[in-house]
Amino acid sequence: MRLNKDSVVPWGCVFKITFPNGKIYVGSDTATTARIDFFKYFGTPVKARDEMHAEMGHFLTSNETYIVKKEILHSQENVKVSEILKIEQQFIKSLKATDSKIGYNR
Repeated sequence: MRLNKDSVVPWGCVFKITFPNGKIYVGSDTATTARIDFFKYFGTPVKARDEMHAEMGHFLTSNETYIVKKEILHSQENVKVSEILKIEQQFIKSLKATDSKIGYNR
């Protein structure tokens, strides 16, 4: 089933990922399997990929333990995709996640 902004999904959420360097990424999940796949989906900060690799790439080759924290900022059942996307943008703005000193949203 292909979703669009007017699609209603059984469950949608806005989440915040906090990386080991303290920076954040705010994302959303509106896939029809979002509730089932929540623990394995960490967003797709594509525009900041190079920056993330430069700042945290050493974790790929070290034996260091690190923590990536995922928090649900908002969740809702039977919700339009557009509503979740709107709330996601509100959190990106309020948390200043587009500021390169704070987050990875671009």
